[in-house]
Formats: sequence, structure tokens, C-alpha cells
Amino acid sequence: MHTYSAPTMTQLHDEMCESLVTATREQLDIISTVDVQKHGVLAEADSMVWNFDLKSMWLTKSRWSMMCRQYLDPEELQAWINTVTSRIGLKGRGIAVLRTKMVKPRGGAATGHTNKETRRWGSCMLTISYKAKPTPTIALHSRTSYLGYIGALDLSVAWMIARYLAKEMGVDVSTFKFVWYNEAIQWHNFKSLAFLLSNDNDEMRKFYRRLLIKPKSKLTPRELTYLTSSPALILSRKWLRKVMLEDAQGLSYGDMTYNTYRRIRRRWHSEVFGVERAKEFAGWSYYKVGDRAGEQKEFFKHYPVLPSVPIETLDFSCLGMPLNGKYGEPYVEGDLEDEDDD
Repeated sequence: MHTYSAPTMTQLHDEMCESLVTATREQLDIISTVDVQKHGVLAEADSMVWNFDLKSMWLTKSRWSMMCRQYLDPEELQAWINTVTSRIGLKGRGIAVLRTKMVKPRGGAATGHTNKETRRWGSCMLTISYKAKPTPTIALHSRTSYLGYIGALDLSVAWMIARYLAKEMGVDVSTFKFVWYNEAIQWHNFKSLAFLLSNDNDEMRKFYRRLLIKPKSKLTPRELTYLTSSPALILSRKWLRKVMLEDAQGLSYGDMTYNTYRRIRRRWHSEVFGVERAKEFAGWSYYKVGDRAGEQKEFFKHYPVLPSVPIETLDFSCLGMPLNGKYGEPYVEGDLEDEDDD
């Protein structure tokens, strides 16, 4: 069991990310060429203060909307909010559980694709619950989560649900406690690069850019020790050095075949070096076989620099549930015999 505790959700997220980044081989449950993992995770934050900008993880507003629609049914969410506010409130008994939608697998032979199937083991977020006693608490139960990347959106979904509840109850979301039950937290060796290369903390960002980008001959003995003791950093550096080699060879975006990897390379250019550098790698992909072999297929241009999107500027409007709507009823203290004890 791996446990974490922090004063706020923001600090909790960062500590969990850094624990994967700095973990030694002995502290990890799985190490692969793609990711490193810790299994059986219990994490808690005393306050649901959550300062997150989608830009810092190379994510877009549309990715937030997609995540919400994938996991949340608006009718079920509204019914759950109403149940919480009318039957539990800030003082009632009971634990109200909202089950997320079943997210279908993506890719793989079963869907007619040649790429690797993802989400084959089920949805990543499973349930979100609320209880008032002994402290108003939101709990998220996850099958797994990629920290340093999409995991921040998982936390954002839980935080946004808490924000809606808090509004209905007339309190600030920061007064809620947060608990995360996670079967496996993962660090993806190239999808999670944004946490290292675009971290909001200036010193941390400079430090990790140096570890991943500089030749080993330019690193200090202390930096080399820090790097070589961490499987996550070794593997992330390996992937980034592969990107840097492709840059040196002038490989265009169209020359690449793995779209997920291509997305990270396009973000790396725009977010770390700027648009002018990114424009150098725009290019066509070509048909490989058949009657059209050698013909232009698709043009991949550079990505623009991502805008800042603080999470507090978003809501569930993508579900038809703007924050200024009314979704709950006043709490009415019920009969204590009416509790779920089965």
C-alpha cells in the first residue's frame, strides 16, 4: 500500500507525481518501456484547493469537455447532486455514490484498427462519492490514472463535482476533504513529459529540463546520481532524446506513424521552443501501399502555443449544466431509521 497526505489537492497531486518521478526501482511495482507504476494507493488532502491550468499538462479545453462527456451522465449527475443536498447536506448520515459511465475501449483489432487497444480493462474513473460525517468529503475511486498527464483532469472532474455541491450548500469547495482510492498510479514515459518540461514551478522546470535535455557529460555528479536512481527519469529522458534525434534528422510530423507520440513531439516544439521552431517540422504523410502509394495523404502542421485555461474558468456547460444553474434542493433532516445498512 502506498499512502499520501497533503494540505491541498494541488500539493497532493504534485507530491504523487514527484513520488513516481523520484522512485527507485525497489519502490515501484511495475517498470516497463512505456511506464512505471505504483499499485494500491490511498491519498488524501485536507482541503479541496485545486490550482490547475490545463496548459501545464499540454491539455486543451476540448480535452476537458471530452473527459466530462465520456465519464458523466448529466441526468445521473443532477439526480446525485439533488440526493446529496436534500438528504445528506453538511450534517446528515450516509454515503452517496455516483457511478461513472462505462468508457468503451479505443483502438485494437476489435474496433477495426491496427493500433494498440486502450481502456481494455474498463473505465479509469469508477465512482465519486460524498459523505458529510465526520467531515464533508469527496472520494474518487479509480482503476488507474496517468499522473503528470491526464490524471490532473481526473482530479479536476472530482473537484468540479465538489464545486457544484459546495455552491448548492452555500459553502466554499475548499472546506471539503478529498480522498483518492487508486488501484494503480502510472507515469507515462513520454505522455507525462509536460509535468517535467512545463512545470509551473520555475526551479523545478529548469532542473528537469536540464536532466532530460543536457548531455550526461554536462550534468553534475549529483544530477547524474539523481537521474540514474530513477527509472521514470531514465525512461523519460530516453524518449525525449529520441525526439531530439528526430529533430536533428529533420523528420517531419508527416514522417511519423504513431499519432500519440507525434502529438507529444508537436507540443514539445510549440510549448518549449515556440511556434517558429515548430513550423520547421510541418509536413505531409504519404500513402505507403496500394494504387496511391507515394501520393500525399495528410498534412500535419505545427500546433499553436496553448492558451492558459485555469480550471476555475471551466464548468459542466459541456454537459448542459452551467455552474450558475440550480441542481439541488435544501437539506431536510431525515429519519435515522432510513439509512442504508445492508
